[in-house]
Parts: sequence; structure tokens; C-alpha cells
Amino acid sequence: MFENIESFKIENIHAGISKEVLSVHFLKSNLLVLRTAGSVRFVFPEHSFDMHTGDIIFLPHGSRYDLISTDSPSHYVSIRFEGIISDPTPFVYSIADFPEFTELKNNLADMWKFGEPADHYRCYSIIYNLFTYMKNIDNRTYADKKNFNIIAPAVSYLKKHIYDSNLKIEKLIQLCGVSDTYFHKIFLANYSMSPQKYILRKRLSQAKSIIDSGDFDNISEIATTVGYNDPLYFSRAFKKKYGVSPLNYAKQIHV
Repeated sequence: MFENIESFKIENIHAGISKEVLSVHFLKSNLLVLRTAGSVRFVFPEHSFDMHTGDIIFLPHGSRYDLISTDSPSHYVSIRFEGIISDPTPFVYSIADFPEFTELKNNLADMWKFGEPADHYRCYSIIYNLFTYMKNIDNRTYADKKNFNIIAPAVSYLKKHIYDSNLKIEKLIQLCGVSDTYFHKIFLANYSMSPQKYILRKRLSQAKSIIDSGDFDNISEIATTVGYNDPLYFSRAFKKKYGVSPLNYAKQIHV
């Protein structure tokens, strides 16, 4: 969800009862809303979500929706926050098995409103753990065989063309016929890294193998062989990963 967890900042935590009908035309902050009792329906311009006790919804800044209580009274805990969002798409998670669910449900709002600084730290701790729990749900969802089959055409193409200098992530996404966000989520769940990082790691590993073999004339040749037209960019990436420039690495092992 977050590009950088350090950007997360709680603005407010509130517990209340949902109105029977509510229309929001522009949400001013990012919001997590836990359903602690009852059921509601969130209706967005292009889709809708039904929520029940134990469900939590992520609502990004700028969201527009109608909320309809389908089982009254419907109680909730809302967490309003700032943060850099990598995927600003509303989504519902079922978190009834979250280890700190009871504390989140019953105590979080009071700890934030009436607590001491130590209680505020505890609120942050619970929510950080919640993010980890939600990320694990995402990983299980996107790492199953059905979803891997969705990106299989891209994986096959990637293995054949990973050292091509004109390889584009957009091409991989087009081969799968899915959105950029969906493709990246499935790839990340299956390979534990983004496609960009996967390509970089494979290319640098191959470059290191070439240097180890001694079968090269110069660093520019290695850069071109593994897919980089810019030797300077290649050298910087190599040094960042291995702690030494490719030229100095070659000098160290071929004395």
C-alpha cells in the first residue's frame, strides 16, 4: 500500500455509528474504516463493496462514494492518515483473525483520543502490524497459480529478452492484458521484488559472471551484452550492488 512506511502519519482515530445513507463527493484524507458491528455497502462510480463485521476498507484521498447501511446499527472505527500511497485503489480486507483485532476494535479510538504518548505509540504499533497482515493477505491472493498464469506470457518473454536493451515493462504488461497495478502486484507476490528490480538483479549477476570468466574486452562491452547502452549507468548500478565498480572488480580478480 505504501511506497514508504515512514511517510505514514495518523491524523485521527474515531469510533462511531454509520448513518443509514451517506454521500461523499471528495474524501479529504486517506482512510481505513473497520466494521466492528453490522453491515454496509460502499458504492463507487464503477463498483461496490459489501462490508461485514471484521472487514476493513482502505479509502484513498479523493475517493467518491455512497455508503448505505444494510444491517443497522452499524458500528465502525475509522483511522484517518497521511501517507504516500503506491496503489490508491479502494479495497476490502477481512481481518477478523488479525492477532490484535480485539484491541483494534475496542480500544484504539480511546487510546488515541484520551491516551498518553505511550498509548499513541501503541496505536502506531498496532496499525503497522495491521499493514503487515494486509500485505500478507495480498501476497497469498496474488501468488496463487491462477494469478501466476496471468503473468506467464510476460515471464516467458522476459526470460528470452532480459538482456535486450529495448526491453520495456510496458511490453510485459501488454502481453498479459491487465492493468499496471495488477501486473506489479502479481509479479511482486511471486518473485518478492518488482519486475524492474528482477531485471536489474539478473543483468548485474550476468555481468559479474562475465567479469569472473575474463571473456571480455572492456566494461562497455559487458554493459551492452547485459542490456545497457550507457556504460556509466551500468557501472553505477554494479557498484551500488557489489560495492565496487566493474572495472575495479575486474582488476581485483584478474591480477
